[in-house]
Amino acid sequence: MHRPAIAVIATGGTIARQATDPRDTVNYAEIGTSLGGSDLLAALPADARARFAVRGIAFSSCDSVEMTLPRWFALADLVRATVAAQPDLAGIVITHGTSSLEEAACFLDLVLDVPCPVVIVGAQRPASAISADGPANLYAALLVASAPRSVGRGVLVVANNEIHAAQEVTKAATYQLETFRSPDFGPLGMVEANRVFFGRGTGYRRHVGTLEYRADADIPRVDICYSHAGADGAAVRAFVGAGARGLVSAGMLPGMCTPAENAAFDAAVAGGVVVVQASSGYSGGVVRRRELCQRGILAAGHMRPKQARILLALALMAGLDGNAIQALFDMP
Repeated sequence: MHRPAIAVIATGGTIARQATDPRDTVNYAEIGTSLGGSDLLAALPADARARFAVRGIAFSSCDSVEMTLPRWFALADLVRATVAAQPDLAGIVITHGTSSLEEAACFLDLVLDVPCPVVIVGAQRPASAISADGPANLYAALLVASAPRSVGRGVLVVANNEIHAAQEVTKAATYQLETFRSPDFGPLGMVEANRVFFGRGTGYRRHVGTLEYRADADIPRVDICYSHAGADGAAVRAFVGAGARGLVSAGMLPGMCTPAENAAFDAAVAGGVVVVQASSGYSGGVVRRRELCQRGILAAGHMRPKQARILLALALMAGLDGNAIQALFDMP
């Protein structure tokens, strides 16, 4: 039987945590212990492991709230080096904490260009919990990473037997297993009866490509301003004062801010800061309506604020101008 070679890169997170109490699905993050990549694979039944030639690679054991753009740059470099050194790989699986998984997936999709599938997977329950979801999610991720139909689809997120596009998915629930959803377009496919099915393609892919990264200072500061009734623009001014080169406005639906915030954003634009208007809503896009165009503010389209922040930071790093950045956001 042919056994596809899959590299599993472990970065920590709930999928790699365990508690002493199998009922604990809350406190494990602070008081639990970490597992290694080999422990995660050992949780799979022998017959499931036998389907793949797994090559474990340790990257980190940190919680996903500790992840940063510099760490994701290092992770992207590791993916490229792994593929270059092991050209026989059928795919790569990255285990990651779910709190920032959608950001990690978006980042990697924007910068990676490798010939084999890259799948990111996490878990909502620690490995020690009753009905832990990590082993099932990991097995599904291995199936997707080894499926020829996964090639050319960019970075994929696999959870709860669903397959999502990296730039469309968001974490929607705090503790429920069906937390990862693609609210605007739905999942790309599913894993069912040990088989991988794709129901649709994306038809597009925002991509910035490999960027030269030497030190943290190379990454432009981009912050998110969350709008609410009565907001006075203090957060906008504070971020600009801290050196932000870009700002993403998580506006009230359908992408609007208070008059005081608008005044602060206009001042930021006049000072050379790139401002992108997004929405704090669960679904739906922000179009570049006339008012935004007149004020020199970009529209995030269907990208949520956290992912828009990553795209804007990378676009500024690449030296793209406003029109080129808007063209990326304008993709569906």
